[in-house]
Amino acid sequence: MMIRNLLFVLFLFLAGSCSGNSFDIPAPQPGDSEEPETPGQPETPGDPGESEQPTEPSVPVIRVSSAAEVSALGEVAAGTEVVWAKGVYPDAVVTIRCAGTAENPVVFRAEEAGEVRFTGASRLVVKGTGAVVSGFWWQDPTAVKGKAIITLDRGSEGCKVEQCAITGDKTAQAGDIDAKWVSLFGRNHLVSECTFRDKRNMGTLLVVWLESDIVPRHKIVANRFERPVTLLDDEGKARNGQETIRIGDSSTSMQDAECTVEGNYFYHCHGEQAEIISNKSCANLYRRNLFEESKGSLTLRHGNRCWVTGNYFLGNGMEGTGGVRIIGEDHTVENNYMERLRGTGYKTALCLVRGQKNPVLSGYWQVRRAVVRRNVAVDCRYAFQVNYGSSSSQSEPVVETTIENNIVSLSSSSDYAVNCATNPAPDIEWRDNTFYGGRQSGVELPTVSVAPALPDVKTAAENIRRGAGVKW
Repeated sequence: MMIRNLLFVLFLFLAGSCSGNSFDIPAPQPGDSEEPETPGQPETPGDPGESEQPTEPSVPVIRVSSAAEVSALGEVAAGTEVVWAKGVYPDAVVTIRCAGTAENPVVFRAEEAGEVRFTGASRLVVKGTGAVVSGFWWQDPTAVKGKAIITLDRGSEGCKVEQCAITGDKTAQAGDIDAKWVSLFGRNHLVSECTFRDKRNMGTLLVVWLESDIVPRHKIVANRFERPVTLLDDEGKARNGQETIRIGDSSTSMQDAECTVEGNYFYHCHGEQAEIISNKSCANLYRRNLFEESKGSLTLRHGNRCWVTGNYFLGNGMEGTGGVRIIGEDHTVENNYMERLRGTGYKTALCLVRGQKNPVLSGYWQVRRAVVRRNVAVDCRYAFQVNYGSSSSQSEPVVETTIENNIVSLSSSSDYAVNCATNPAPDIEWRDNTFYGGRQSGVELPTVSVAPALPDVKTAAENIRRGAGVKW
């Protein structure tokens, strides 16, 4: 009987196994092969049908430590990384030729940002397309007449200079040598998050050069500029040609440049004590920059159709600090904040300049169709200097111009809300402006007796300071 019962239980067990109703079959696990392996057949890497995903190709990396090694590379292919070894390199004159693209640039960088230091007469020329230059430091450079420290050369396109520095803290003043620090030719370049400090020789710090039939469209973004030294002539006056940025020149001033200068920090940019930025071309955008304790102004010196919007000008009571100077046609100056600027003449918060009759390209062109709106001027010596000229040849008044929705708040009765020359008479529509305090000359515009509410710009200004310049 016992044997019979055992046989019956065994029968039930076998029946349940065959039916599949009582026991689950484990699901295949990742990596399990559903096909039986063939004994004795080794796996062949790369065989067709393998389930592994292809890996991304590695970026070719070339290591260099001299200008000669870079030159020997010839034209560097797209997607290549050229890494310069840490160290200090005197008189390194480097030319790199690149064939990069936006998707696969040629990256030319320091092995460690800030730890590749070029000294003496060192300089860099970038030729070709799609280069990204990053992490280099030109320290106390020797000025070489007619040579820039960084040049993006003629014919170049789509290159970037980022997280680089040029500093001249220990250089001697060189008033007889005109040499730029950055020269931009070609088109569609970006200079971003760089620090440029203490240029002590003649010449503009950063220049955009215009070429025939080329609209450069460069972007100059989130850089820190300092130029505290002013070189003087024999009469003790600031010499012309010490701007921090210049876009174009008088000979090309009627060409479109379409460049953007945005989010930069200008601190103690005294230079020639007149033009911090010298606009000498058309259709440029100056947006959300911070000018602090800098003697001079953002000057629309030549060219037309530029926009100056959302910038901050903080003079902190320093003499000679200014805002925006307007010359030419169809400019828009809006939403700028100006506080405690103490400049006079051309270096006032908002200066609209009289033009010359039949001016040459290097002359003063008449202000036409300017729009000046929604700006705020607080405790400036001159909030508006209108129809101003320093020469008897400037006979053409401001015309067809609108000044509207601006706020001027002055705590001193000796400061000017508006100083307007009326001979010859300008053609200006004043509309919905708020003037509190100060005095007026040449006009009698409505005033208010209660101080207007003013924006708090501290956070916005600090964000620009922190975002500008190198991070190493």
